Amino acid sequence: MERILFVCTGNTCRSPMAEAIFESKKQTENFEARSAGIHGIEGIPMSEGSKAALAKRGIIESHQSSTLTEESIRWSDIVLTMTETHKRLVLEQFPELADRVYTLKEYTLTDPELLKKIEDLKDHTAQLELKRASFLAANQDKVEEYNQKKEVNNQESLEAQLLDQLHPHQAAIDRIEWDLPSFDILDPFGHDQDIYEKTLLEIESAIEKLLEKLDQNEESN
Repeated sequence: MERILFVCTGNTCRSPMAEAIFESKKQTENFEARSAGIHGIEGIPMSEGSKAALAKRGIIESHQSSTLTEESIRWSDIVLTMTETHKRLVLEQFPELADRVYTLKEYTLTDPELLKKIEDLKDHTAQLELKRASFLAANQDKVEEYNQKKEVNNQESLEAQLLDQLHPHQAAIDRIEWDLPSFDILDPFGHDQDIYEKTLLEIESAIEKLLEKLDQNEESN
């Protein structure tokens, strides 16, 4: 059983649409989807725009919103967010799950060049954080001493040394992020029905790629 958790902000527009489309298109009961909102309130109905967009495809929903919890995270095998911001917020709460939290568009990406850039980005980010942690650990005594004595110049010098060590990785991260396309799903909240339809098409395209990838993974196992 592969369990997919879709995540957006309030769990009333994008993530419940993703859940509903996934469940309507899957060809096997080996896959299961749920959805949640980072700032969701329990029991709020799906937005009327989302309901109407789904209804055009014959999908009738009685969704009630859910808040993202540790329980829902632990239930899932893969967490797929609607935007990069959602992904960052999930990882801030659950940093130990970095290997299974993605944006929906990122996870369904097939372009080899872009996939290579994403791997390079992850590598530089990991190296940057490793060097930062190592530097701070090695200089903790100096940091505490400078703070106690309020030696601003020495503290600034130490910060400059840290930035100098991090610069190659930060420069690489900035360059790669500039080259990468946006992996965000359009937020229809507060817009007219045409935007809800556009968002649904965007989600539907990604869900079709997701199901194809899951089917291939199942066949290979």
